[in-house]
Amino acid sequence: MKLNKLWKKGSSIKFTVEGRPPKKSVGSCWGNKEAEFVFKLREKALEARTKAGFFDCFNGPVKLELTVYAPNITERKDTNDYVSDLDTLIAGVMESIQPAPTNPEIKIDPIFLNRIDIGSNVPLIVKDDAQVVLIIAKKIENEKMYYEIMIKDEMV
Repeated sequence: MKLNKLWKKGSSIKFTVEGRPPKKSVGSCWGNKEAEFVFKLREKALEARTKAGFFDCFNGPVKLELTVYAPNITERKDTNDYVSDLDTLIAGVMESIQPAPTNPEIKIDPIFLNRIDIGSNVPLIVKDDAQVVLIIAKKIENEKMYYEIMIKDEMV
């Protein structure tokens, strides 16, 4: 497929990732135990962007929809299978769709080295998560854990 399309108002991409979304906590998702989740999200995002024929990130305001499917969406008693709080998951996804912070104190996980397609400096979906002007997020109980992301160019 020839990659020459430019994002237009109303353009969108949607993709599904197995497992749970990255969690944002103290510091950054890019260099702690969450790095593998960031990596998986970015691989699927690049695949969806490429399939849609786009070669660059969104330029203007966007809407982000996140739907998380998991067996345990509300019970914190068993933290081994509890998917997490929705605000923590949203923050992890937001950090993952933009380039990593340039703060020298944040150590980027080596899995991103030599990955010019999804590396930590690549504005894969947005240049800055400040472009996200609308978020719709939900958790749905399901036997299998996975999540869906839809990002759409949003007119303001």
